Amino acid sequence: MTSARWTVGIALLLGCLPVAILQACGGSGGTGTGTHGDGGAGDDGTVGDGSGGDGTGGGDSGDAGRGDGSFNDGGPCVPGCPSNVTCGRYTDCTGHVLSCGMPCASGKACITSGSSQSCQTPSCRVGDAATKCGEIAVDSCGVPVNCGGCPAGETCVNNACVTQPPPADAGGGGCGTLSCSPAAGVNLCGTVSDGCGNTKQCTCPMGQDCTGGVCMPPPPECTGDDGGTGSRCGTISNACGSGQVQCAGCTGNNQCDNGTCTACTPVTCGSTTCGHVASNGCGPGVSCGTCNSNEECYMGTCCTPKTCAEAVDAGLVTGCGQVDLGCGVSKDCAPCAPGDVCRGGGCCTPQTCGEAIDAGMVTGCNQVNLGCGVQQSCMTCVAGQLCQNDTCVTCMPKTCADFSGGCGHSDGCGHTLDCCASGTTCMSGNVCCQAGEVVYQGSCCLPQCNPNLPAGPQASCGTVIYCNGGGGSQ
Repeated sequence: MTSARWTVGIALLLGCLPVAILQACGGSGGTGTGTHGDGGAGDDGTVGDGSGGDGTGGGDSGDAGRGDGSFNDGGPCVPGCPSNVTCGRYTDCTGHVLSCGMPCASGKACITSGSSQSCQTPSCRVGDAATKCGEIAVDSCGVPVNCGGCPAGETCVNNACVTQPPPADAGGGGCGTLSCSPAAGVNLCGTVSDGCGNTKQCTCPMGQDCTGGVCMPPPPECTGDDGGTGSRCGTISNACGSGQVQCAGCTGNNQCDNGTCTACTPVTCGSTTCGHVASNGCGPGVSCGTCNSNEECYMGTCCTPKTCAEAVDAGLVTGCGQVDLGCGVSKDCAPCAPGDVCRGGGCCTPQTCGEAIDAGMVTGCNQVNLGCGVQQSCMTCVAGQLCQNDTCVTCMPKTCADFSGGCGHSDGCGHTLDCCASGTTCMSGNVCCQAGEVVYQGSCCLPQCNPNLPAGPQASCGTVIYCNGGGGSQ
């Protein structure tokens, strides 16, 4: 991925930051080269097919363009989403950022190609054998297009899986200071790393949303987010289908229903004469009274169930087992004696273990059939033993030699084995990682700054590092 294209990706996340940190926003469309078939982009995230050049790149087709689309063919201004923009976010000729089309289905990304923007399958392969890893691009909603992690023993460097290097800091200059606000006007969110294995959780200020690890103003998907009826609310899919955005809550008596604020009326008892009516989110629940001692509150109404005597008289009791007495009440009106079990509506007396032993049924520790559907072991093994082939044997626990590394293995005797090599630690997902690494996509990954990218936040191993350019973290 070229430096110019990543500049656009960062510009999408942060907007127009000072020129000292990012390339200037709002310039003319440039020409990208697209090493992963991403189609190229200009310095400002726009693709112009007028006097500014067509902004298309070489490379194999299918990988993502970066930034929300903004196209201008030099003709008259036509507000809205053009017909060749069928997904994601788009800045029209009036400067408004719009949510176009429908979110992409799982496995696809909203990718910019020339002057169009559509749902495509990202290419995570290079040739016939090699496979890319990590974030290869950013879709038009600012969400990284990810090709996943690397096999055990390898780490992702510049989108390629390489042999895992020894533990090192992200930029060779020492660990940075963990901060949710590493620069003026920049607020990070989610899991933030210092590049040396230390992380912290950051959240966004009121009125901002977390997009690609950076706090940004509410996205265009949350149009009409004043909290009134019809406003978008809560967590909804972004316009690309690649993630979710958080919209504001609802106001007044409105409640959020499947991402839309709908009118809501506080509950009342209505026809309910007993029990409690729970709150529907528009006000407190209400109590609607109680029933007499011989009554049950059933579906909001006091109801008198039958007694067992009434059930017997009505011919409802034909033996042992539960009988429906009405009003939601079930009861066994002909219970069996202690030691008996109810089986098929009749009481059945199973053998005892003593009787089974006397009858020669017990030959070891296996379970025996005592009748009446009862299966039981009458010769249990002591602690530290297992029942194998009807014989109690001492449990022989497995050792790390029985496993090819890893951790969280059961030894077969009730214990867990940690088989991580020296210098590594058992982490979530039962993966052994070196110091400074995190578990990402099921394997160990060392967060690192990409020296080919400008200063600013970078996504690495599922965390966000604030890099000072040239590969170092701040």
